[in-house]
Amino acid sequence: MASVHVAIVEAADFAATDMLPADAYFLGCQEPHPARFSEVERVLKGINLAGRPCGLFTLSSKSAIEYLRSISQDAELAVFSDPLFFDALKPEDRAPRVKAWVHSVLGRS
Repeated sequence: MASVHVAIVEAADFAATDMLPADAYFLGCQEPHPARFSEVERVLKGINLAGRPCGLFTLSSKSAIEYLRSISQDAELAVFSDPLFFDALKPEDRAPRVKAWVHSVLGRS
């Protein structure tokens, strides 16, 4: 199995150089248009990440998911059709359900 590196970056700490080297992306926010996402939005408008898998997640906001879909369009990410609504998961089911969702986004069984 190939070596895997995972980087979790807060939007406030985000730099454009964080995007290009990645093979897959997971974007999440609680509400649409968070102030800290301005740099993320700017970068996604001008970068080509065509075909790279992307999962969208939020606590419970459908409008946050629509916002994330909209900012990821210009980058041509392969956005997974089923977003993750974390608050909808029972606490005891969260770990296995999140793991299964991540594997689905990445195209793994």
